Amino acid sequence: MEYNFPLFQTIITFLFILIVIKILNRRRTHNLTPNLPPGPRKLPLIGNILDVAGPLPHHTLGNLAKKYGPLMHLQLGENSTIIASSAETAKEVMKNMI
Repeated sequence: MEYNFPLFQTIITFLFILIVIKILNRRRTHNLTPNLPPGPRKLPLIGNILDVAGPLPHHTLGNLAKKYGPLMHLQLGENSTIIASSAETAKEVMKNMI
């Protein structure tokens, strides 16, 4: 008995399995999301890269700090980043990490 499985059906099946795995993984990790500080809304896949991009990113981060406070959350691609924009906040974060 030989199976003739066309390439198109193989690709569709593979994509369907990937989508199901992604949905199940998201449900499992959704409840484990940590309590993060405030930050700007992010775009899918690229996160907040466009919020920081520009000729003077330190000015952009300063403007974001005025809006969201000295401790904020940015999603840079797939990397989740916590930004401490003042020396006092950075000192407090480092003191509490130890």
